Amino acid sequence: MTGSAPAKRVAIVTGANTGVGYAIVQRLVQESPDPLIVILACRNKNRAQEALDSLQEYFTKLQSHDPTRSFHPPDLRLELVDVGSVASVLAFNHRILQQFTRVDFLFCNAGVLPSVGLRWGKIITEMFMSPMDLFRRSDVLLQPKQHKTEDGIANVIACNVFGHYLMARGLESVLEGPSASQPGKVIWTSSLTAEKDSFDPNDWQGFESIQPYENSKWVTDLIAIRLNEVWSGVEGETEDRALTSGSSTSVLDSTPPGSMRRVTRSSSKMALESSSTTTMANAKKNIVSITTQPGVVCSGIGGLAVWIILLRMSFHYLVRIFGERNQTISSYHGAYSNTYVALANVSTVASTTEPSVATARAELDYRFKYGSAVGSFGKEFLKVEHVHEYERAQGKAVLDEMEILRQQFLKGDAAKC
Repeated sequence: MTGSAPAKRVAIVTGANTGVGYAIVQRLVQESPDPLIVILACRNKNRAQEALDSLQEYFTKLQSHDPTRSFHPPDLRLELVDVGSVASVLAFNHRILQQFTRVDFLFCNAGVLPSVGLRWGKIITEMFMSPMDLFRRSDVLLQPKQHKTEDGIANVIACNVFGHYLMARGLESVLEGPSASQPGKVIWTSSLTAEKDSFDPNDWQGFESIQPYENSKWVTDLIAIRLNEVWSGVEGETEDRALTSGSSTSVLDSTPPGSMRRVTRSSSKMALESSSTTTMANAKKNIVSITTQPGVVCSGIGGLAVWIILLRMSFHYLVRIFGERNQTISSYHGAYSNTYVALANVSTVASTTEPSVATARAELDYRFKYGSAVGSFGKEFLKVEHVHEYERAQGKAVLDEMEILRQQFLKGDAAKC
């Protein structure tokens, strides 16, 4: 009598047709102890199909060339979704809820980094002031100001953050794990360049930012940490500092989706309390939200010419040899932190100190960012850093605004039915 086959775990990877998303699928399948259904959530049908065919061929060759390599052949599936479109994400959520009663991993990976060239002045300055930053950062790219999507959201925020937030909240019922030690995981691909300095609380979507990508990645960190606080029931001060500081912060009122106006914190407090606070109160769930960063990956993101990418890559290898550990360069190395976090154990209590490597490998802590790093000659390791600049008040304020926006779209969607 043979035992029953192990149940397949379900993973959703946005932006899985290329770059780090493609590599997440490769690594997750090879490293998972359990069989997997992997959903390639992509925007372009042709590119998604090419990625699916390529991955199937990859796993077939991998097993035939090395029969001793043990991994479960994956069940790869395609689902089209444009994370920059509210309607597309809502339709995607509906299809997933119809197909699955459990989703174990949601990799919020898809993203955009629009650029129209290089900031040569900054490049020349950095060459003399901080040359290594040229190989760590994306702010040497000349980024255009964001435009509104058809939903009225800043285009970079819509794709990099809000679409994933809408997806994660919409799939809560299937993401919730059976216990605190077996939670569903929402894993956000952030960036080394996520910095508080690029964020303006009065312009959280970054319409006026000269670095909208960096702004979106700081918002990613805020949302990843704050969501985990909400889902785990972690609360600190009885009153957030932002609500008592008298500062003015942009929030969304009850105007229709796509229409926004600024209101002061004093006039918005009641709106916040009547919307997201009540919507998400007592929402303790067995879901973990963790932020990661892939190091410096030389991919096509940013829209640079091929010759610039190749030239840049050669310099990245050079600085890696000389000890710059963030130079993952390949998407495969960049995906290390994502798959590590997916398969690692979970801490139910946040630690109060910097984690040792041993502790970091034993359990996860939502207040830390898990990064991919590589030694001089290609040995991977995990880079764990506390998100020191995170403030619960700021995280709460941004999450509140996103939740107000989400509720507006849900009401509009319900009205169409």
